[in-house]
Amino acid sequence: MKVKTIIKILIIAIFSLSFIACEDNKKEVKEIKFTPSLPMPEWDETNSKKIWNVYKNWHDAKKDPVPAMKIGYEYSEKLHDYEKALEWYKYADSMIPLGENSYFACYALQKLKRYDEAISWCKKAIDLKWDKALFRMGKVLELKKEFNKAIKYYEQSFKKDKDKVAANNLGLIFSLELKEYDKAELWFKKSIQEGYQLAYKNFSIFYHKRLKNDIKASAYAIAVIDTKYTKTSVLKLLQKTWKIPKETIKKGYELQLNSDEFPIKYKGKLKLK
Repeated sequence: MKVKTIIKILIIAIFSLSFIACEDNKKEVKEIKFTPSLPMPEWDETNSKKIWNVYKNWHDAKKDPVPAMKIGYEYSEKLHDYEKALEWYKYADSMIPLGENSYFACYALQKLKRYDEAISWCKKAIDLKWDKALFRMGKVLELKKEFNKAIKYYEQSFKKDKDKVAANNLGLIFSLELKEYDKAELWFKKSIQEGYQLAYKNFSIFYHKRLKNDIKASAYAIAVIDTKYTKTSVLKLLQKTWKIPKETIKKGYELQLNSDEFPIKYKGKLKLK
């Protein structure tokens, strides 16, 4: 037998053995199933049709927390049925605790205004290293008017993820609740630097109502024209609602146009009446 023929036979044999080994490995992989300690939520004939894209996995949810969590999420975000969503989150958690699931449960309880329960679920999510729950915990505590505690969690959320909404909320707490205007100004600026457009509006209100600085109030309102807000709505606010003089508005326009303080700038013409 020629050497080339022998080599070919050996190659074929090696490939055959590899294929058999792969098949054996596939057979060894077992489907992981979880045993819930809570009863599965009842079948919802009416709403299952509205969220069929996830409800079709209802049978998988019997032994798998992820499909169960997804069904809960659909109840929350599409149907705004937070009670039913919570049933599914609790059911998923009874199989195995997951940070994301605990976070969603915290949110559902926040919407139901059951804040103490929400805090316990947010804490669980944080313990499971789900960092998004830091913001949610801050929000729940803010709604409970426990502002100093809320501040700590918002600050942690910003430190972890540069959370622009947490920074904006800190600006609001320091401005509206604690009257610490230096800190409010600092956090609104951080939110704006991270690209949160709603912070421009809040900062504009802050300068107009709290610091009585209508040049900066005008500047922050004008900067986001043609992004989140129309020119008509901004000028109506400045001229008719706040009754800011034209010359002050013009100075605000120039400020936002020429200062590095404004990541977003409006470069069009104002055409003030």
